[in-house]
Parts: sequence; structure tokens; C-alpha cells
Amino acid sequence: MTGRLVREPARGTVRDRYLVRGSIAPHFVEVRAVTADDAIAFVPADAREAKAFAAMIADGSIRMPRAGRFYFDMDAYEAAAAARRARSVPVMLIVALLVAAVAVLFYRG
Repeated sequence: MTGRLVREPARGTVRDRYLVRGSIAPHFVEVRAVTADDAIAFVPADAREAKAFAAMIADGSIRMPRAGRFYFDMDAYEAAAAARRARSVPVMLIVALLVAAVAVLFYRG
């Protein structure tokens, strides 16, 4: 060993290294706009992205420290994702019970 530090090349994409989905969050992570000091200007590319961007602002995943500048709040993003998962559990449970009830109802032994 030479005792020197060697920089390793980055492995994979942002989506591989972070638990971010969609097109907006990876963009903010790639440009390192993850603190108020690093906020960037962002304009959604289309109506679908504008709707997703508005939803991320509403749930706190995207913050606006000053006019026209935005940054990605990873903690708020993870909290919003956890809340979405928590809301989906009862729905999945009810669907599973309904499927089981229909299977038992139509069972012909």
C-alpha cells in the first residue's frame, strides 16, 4: 500500500444511491441543492412535472428559502413517503380480506 488516498469513481446513478423517485428529486440531488444555501431556480418541464412539483412543495419535500429558489429536503421527503406507505396499509388489508372472502364464498369443496 502506498498510503495515498485514491478517489473511486461514482457507482450508479442518483436513483441507485438515494431513495428518490420521479424526475424532480433526482435533479435536485444531482445538482446538490439539498440545503437552503444551495437552493436553485427550477421550472417544471411540463404540466405533469408541474403537478408533481406543486405536490412536493405542499408536502414540504421542496422548500423555497427565497423567491424563485428551491431546495430538496430529504428528511421531509422520507417523512412524506412514510406517511403515504402508512395510508396504503389499511387499504391493502381491506382488499386482501375482500379477496379472501370472495374466495371462501365461491369455494366449492
